[in-house]
Amino acid sequence: MMTDTRITPAELNKKLSDLSIPEKDLARYFLIDEEGSGLFNPRLQLNPETIVLPADPAAARARSDAALNFANGIARLRRRARFDGMVADGYDGPILVSEGDSWFQYPIVLDDTIDQLYEKGFAVRSLDAAGDTLENMLKEHEYIEAIREAGASIFLLSAGGNDALGGGNLRAHLRDFDPALSPAAHVLPSFEKLLDHALAMYERVLREVEAEPGVVTICHGYDYVIPNAGKWLGKPMESRGITDGSVQRAIAAHMIDRFNERLRQLTALFGDRVIHVDARGAVGNTLGSWHDELHPKNPGYGRVADRFEEAIRKAHATARAPRSRGLGAAAAPTRRGWSLHVGVNHIDPAHYGSDAPLYGCHFDAEDMERIAAERGFEKRTVLLDEQATRDEVRNTIAAAAAELKAGDVFMFTYAGHGSQVPDFNSDEDDGADETLCLFDGMLIDDELYELWSHFADDVRIVMISDCCHSGTVSRAARRTLSAADQANPAAPRTRLLPLDIAGKAFRMNRELYARLGRQSRGPDERLLTRELNMPLKGPVLLVAGCQDNQESGDGIGNGRFTQELLRVWDEGRFQGDWKTLAERIVSNMPPEQTPRLTLIGREPEMLAAQGPFTI
Repeated sequence: MMTDTRITPAELNKKLSDLSIPEKDLARYFLIDEEGSGLFNPRLQLNPETIVLPADPAAARARSDAALNFANGIARLRRRARFDGMVADGYDGPILVSEGDSWFQYPIVLDDTIDQLYEKGFAVRSLDAAGDTLENMLKEHEYIEAIREAGASIFLLSAGGNDALGGGNLRAHLRDFDPALSPAAHVLPSFEKLLDHALAMYERVLREVEAEPGVVTICHGYDYVIPNAGKWLGKPMESRGITDGSVQRAIAAHMIDRFNERLRQLTALFGDRVIHVDARGAVGNTLGSWHDELHPKNPGYGRVADRFEEAIRKAHATARAPRSRGLGAAAAPTRRGWSLHVGVNHIDPAHYGSDAPLYGCHFDAEDMERIAAERGFEKRTVLLDEQATRDEVRNTIAAAAAELKAGDVFMFTYAGHGSQVPDFNSDEDDGADETLCLFDGMLIDDELYELWSHFADDVRIVMISDCCHSGTVSRAARRTLSAADQANPAAPRTRLLPLDIAGKAFRMNRELYARLGRQSRGPDERLLTRELNMPLKGPVLLVAGCQDNQESGDGIGNGRFTQELLRVWDEGRFQGDWKTLAERIVSNMPPEQTPRLTLIGREPEMLAAQGPFTI
């Protein structure tokens, strides 16, 4: 009679708690729960051939769940004990902190990338968890505290795989099979939106770590996964009629390539503070190299770790002096900020036929300049009233465009009248161009767009406009203040240039505005969008004081919109991104004035997900 060599769950827990037993000796007690696993979130189940489980399936599941919860917690404790032991024994190499998904923590069953780095002799303070996502990392926010506590000089990051491979719903991002299309053409544009979402959060993590003195981040974009009839890749492709294995592989390769390309563009903005490890081709291009559709076998993880080791040694060789444990002074970012703040309370009667006074615009410009100074914008220009000429504003923007490089930020804030002139290049649906009323003349939206197009690749542009504007302003109720009201600062007024003054200004300067409108037209402009003629090389984010058919209120202290922006910003205590800032401003505005957030240009979602006024 054969002896039952199986152990009980309680005995398994004792083995898990015994740090002298390596994890590889515990792997026999576990199996992969294919049905219960998520994308980059492998779930284990107890192996009934090595563990005694109740005969009742429900009881067996409950016992297994309890054991697995214990196993997941112990896996992190094991790594912490290993790290502490290495440091206590006089480890003199670079101190590493890691935060990542199942490529950094595949519990017990596989020797993942971090396991392999331990074997190479690196001390890693591991925060990794199978199934961890960028959202969770930002929410839990463990890595900054761990970096400071450990005195780490290198931060390892593995994240974004969920989005890079369809967010758990790959079918929704694929076309039905068409033999006339290339494999890459089967991937819908919505996939790029997934990457926008992932990389916006990725950038937030990188920026936070960049603020820690001397810490280098090392990240990766995964290897070419192989669809193999699994529920994450193969089956979703088959459901779209994509059954040829070579086409499936090519589609998966395209997605991994796009993630790596986008990630490399992002990391380049951080100079030598972030290293992108290209893991493509490391694991192997045969099914035998892969544990499943998403994860390498141990030798493949070892080859990925080899590439990380090379990056770690490079970062350590060029790093600053070793960090002491605890807090350090914030590190200055390598990117630059340049800002222009325009406030026009009075316009030139020689051009407009009236000075159409406002009262809060100077304060708006000065308050926005103060925020820029507090946020580290090194070049700041304030132009008030007669300083804010068309030439001066255009020249300042052009100078910024000539100087700023990828990753830098240009912020333009405007407070004053908004108006419109007839559209001479037929690029507006309503036949009118929106304008900013500068002191000696209006700046047409086409001109502004053209100025944006001169900025270098990946310069980020933020515009905050507290005025009445847009082609649909014609639907706003227009009123001309009486002479008494114009002289009374307390009289309610908006920043819409009154119709009689706008009309007079256009008629007095018809030739100027006709010429400016036509100058903005490229070849065949009537047939091409201006985005084709003047493509923007980076993202542009506009926070406007009101909707198209509304007016922005003026005030004695600030414009109504700027007043609310300052309240929500709360001297920099605001926590959130641009979208959240805009939503909170809107929530406290009167119904007749609803600010809006507009995004244009290249990958603007990433800019919108940043903290406001961040360089």
